Amino acid sequence: MKQRKGDTLVEVAFAIGIFSLVAITVVAVTSASTSAAQASLETTLTREDIDGQAEALRFIHDSYVNGAQSATMGTTNPYDQLWSTIKGFAYQATETIKTYRPSTCSELYSNGWVKTETTSGVPYSGARPFIINIRQLHDPDIANLDNIIKYNPNPGGNKTGGDAGPFVAAETYPRILYGSTVKVDADGDETINEDLYSQTRIGIDTIHRVEGLFIIAVEGQEVNVITSSGGIDTKPAYYDFYIRSCWMPVNSDRPSTISTLVRLYDPQIIHPPTTP
Repeated sequence: MKQRKGDTLVEVAFAIGIFSLVAITVVAVTSASTSAAQASLETTLTREDIDGQAEALRFIHDSYVNGAQSATMGTTNPYDQLWSTIKGFAYQATETIKTYRPSTCSELYSNGWVKTETTSGVPYSGARPFIINIRQLHDPDIANLDNIIKYNPNPGGNKTGGDAGPFVAAETYPRILYGSTVKVDADGDETINEDLYSQTRIGIDTIHRVEGLFIIAVEGQEVNVITSSGGIDTKPAYYDFYIRSCWMPVNSDRPSTISTLVRLYDPQIIHPPTTP
């Protein structure tokens, strides 16, 4: 009887090695493609939120200007107070605000507030970071300003005591979460629950949490302005609003940051009041 020759152990080991190499390559390429797609999606969603905040700033400014120029609206223009509020957050920043990059996103936050202390290493000393609730701008209720603009309570310092604020590091990518979540027990009692993915949201026009996103207002070049009484006052001709974001991408040990700058001129400086 003729003997049949089989594969040797060397041939089997060689075949297994080639299969393993191909499998590892396929898995690596698939993983890299998935990570790239995830990073692209996160960047797109972040840019949408940044663009939304930029448009909100321009909308408040333009609505204030249009209202100030309308004799029928006079001092009842609600955007007058909104513009005064956000420009009141501005501070005289150093050049480091333009180049600062955090080593980790968590270093930007403390107890739900954006760090602004000099000792924190963040160049926002004297600033009051904020975010705009774009869902409240169509008919702003000035009596409830906290529902329209969320901001650090203390200029030039962190709030370390009391209730935590809404500003936290991004769990996935920068985003604004609207509404709060409730959990209803067997007795019908409602309690706040942080699980946003399994519970029902309420108050969808209220900001619940701001992850990895905030705005810093900076005073621009100062000019001399003639006041209505004939005196001279020094005021910023414009304000720079730095919209900042920070998050940790998938499979990365370095944070990603996207920022933009919105410069808005003060119409009172462009057309200052003159003496009668």
